[in-house]
This record gives sequence, structure tokens and C-alpha cells, in this order.
Amino acid sequence: MEVHHHPDLHHKNKKWKDYLLEFLMIFLAVTMGFIAENIREHISEHKNAHILAESLLEDLKKDTASLHTLLTYSNHKMKAIDSLLEILHSPRSSWDPKSLYTNLVPLFTALPFRSTDGTITQIKTSGTLRYFNQSLVNIINTYGVQLKKTEYRDEVEDKGTWILGNFNFDMVNSEVSTDIRLNKPVTHEMYINVNTKPLTDKMINLVSMIKAFRFRCMQEYSGQLSIGEKLIAALEKEYGLQDSH
Repeated sequence: MEVHHHPDLHHKNKKWKDYLLEFLMIFLAVTMGFIAENIREHISEHKNAHILAESLLEDLKKDTASLHTLLTYSNHKMKAIDSLLEILHSPRSSWDPKSLYTNLVPLFTALPFRSTDGTITQIKTSGTLRYFNQSLVNIINTYGVQLKKTEYRDEVEDKGTWILGNFNFDMVNSEVSTDIRLNKPVTHEMYINVNTKPLTDKMINLVSMIKAFRFRCMQEYSGQLSIGEKLIAALEKEYGLQDSH
């Protein structure tokens, strides 16, 4: 049987420099790919942050407008409370029913602050808070903390309003209060059953309680407004949004 011999295959041994060059080329390729991916991710995050910043800015503008309205209304309510207390502290025979009813109505009107928090909730629950720099994150978190205080004070005043309301069901005519609230002609009897000193004292205490609650609400509204305006300014500066709004 004929035996075939394969020719010897001669392999040229690579030098260490060749291996080093291959390693460097692979390393550079992987590194450049990693850098490119990071750049793409950074650009995408910055773009998304800009979109979220615009949305958050719109929400904050609604919030601050609402807070300005609430502070204006609160001043009106505090004046009504002071006028009502002045009446209650005067002799019962000097009470003007129309004035008492007119100043009593604002105490039953509750306008709690309702934040437009859709964007800020999305940012916190989706993990996109990391898109923003730390100074913005700090203000956003501070705004959220203040919001809890503001909402709590509104809830406290609301409970106090119900206490005063339950007392006044027996003291005044709710139909008259409704007419005044709706700016309708008063066609019902303006009776006032606060005809003893204990009842007068109780009503003074309840009205004073509402005054204290409203004062604390105003403090929280002012704090919320201050942080909101600070956050608006920071967002406008960071993302150049001044000219677009």
C-alpha cells in the first residue's frame, strides 16, 4: 500500500509585539464602543431631561398661580374673620345680621391647595430623577417635602371647618349663607340663635380656631410658593427655557 506523506506545515511564530498589537486593537475597539454608547445614552438622557423639565415647568407655573390665588383669598378670609370677631365681641344688641352672615360665609369656604404633580410623580417613580443635576434634585425633593406640610395644614383646617359648621347648623340659617355664597338675593330669615354668653364664647373660640388654622395654611402656601419659584428659576436657567415661556 502506498503511503502518502503530507508535507510539513511550517508556521511562523508570532512575535510578542504582534500579540500586543492585536490586544491593543481589540481593547481600543471595545473602549471606543463603550464610549460611543455612553455618549449616546448621555445625549438621550439630556434630551429626555429637557422634555421633563419643560413639563415640570408648566406644572410649577400652574402651582404658583394657584398659590397666589390662595394667598389672595386667604387675606380676604382673614379680614372676614377679624370683622366677625369684632361683631361677636360687641354687645349682642348691636349685631347686624347681614354683616354677621356676610363675614361668616368665607369661614365655610375651603379652597385646599391641589398641586399639579403629574410630572414630578412621573420623575420620581420612573427613576428619571437621575437625569437632573444634584442641585435640581435637591430643590425637587424639597418641593415634595413642603407639599406634604401644605396638604396636612389644609386637612387640619378642613376638620376645623366641619366643627364650626356643625355648631352653626343650630345657630344660623344655612339658606341665607347659601344665598350669599351664590351672590343671590337673600330671601330667607337671618336669624341668629347665639343668644347667650356661653354660646357666644364658643362661637368666638371656634372662629379663632379657624383663624389660627388659616394663618398656618398661609405660612405653608408662602413656603410652597417660594420653593416653587426657586425651582422654576433653576429649571429655566439650566435648560434655557426663559425665551420659550
